[in-house]
Amino acid sequence: MNSIYGVLFIGLLINIPSLAPVLFLGNTQKQVKVSMAVRLYLLNTFLVLSLVTVSQNTTQKYGLFPVWLVFAAIGLFVLMLVPTVKFIRKHLTIGTSRAVILSSFLIVYAIRFHGVFSHVNGSGYTINGYNAAWTFFFLFASLLAYLGCGGSKTYSGYSASSSAPQSDYFKPIKEYETQSQIDYDIAVKGASVLSDPNLSIVEQQRYRDALKKREENH
Repeated sequence: MNSIYGVLFIGLLINIPSLAPVLFLGNTQKQVKVSMAVRLYLLNTFLVLSLVTVSQNTTQKYGLFPVWLVFAAIGLFVLMLVPTVKFIRKHLTIGTSRAVILSSFLIVYAIRFHGVFSHVNGSGYTINGYNAAWTFFFLFASLLAYLGCGGSKTYSGYSASSSAPQSDYFKPIKEYETQSQIDYDIAVKGASVLSDPNLSIVEQQRYRDALKKREENH
């Protein structure tokens, strides 16, 4: 029993490197980074649990897990994926959200690559039904995360409702403004442009940088 707990503990520890992508979010508040890291850690834990149980029950290489455990693992992963994606999309752009989640998944995969693909006797690597199933379900989970990060939303973190007034529904979201548009907005509105509720955290920083540069040039 102690050995089982030891394996579980080590399995939890080796998930820590998968949080590295969060460290590269320079313009994100510290509290947001911490919350994002916790959510990613739990998501990756349930990802590994679902991959192991589904792969082993599919190939029966190391025996069968109880069916309830397989469905519980998948359910926990999905339940954790949805709020994690929503939270990350609330603070990051589509591209950055996808980069953070998918790179975190890839780190999990890379860490376990040796254990999943290594030959039983330790001599090199091998491809079999177990690691093929592991890889397939990993790619499927990554696809779910990729698709989940798409879609339009306002920067309060909620999707635009079809029942909203027409003027609000088509209100522009300044996520991908060009630099020339940013310069134009600053020339017309000045510092008051920062009060625009449609600006994301990333875009607010871009406007602040442009304002600072404009002041230095003058």
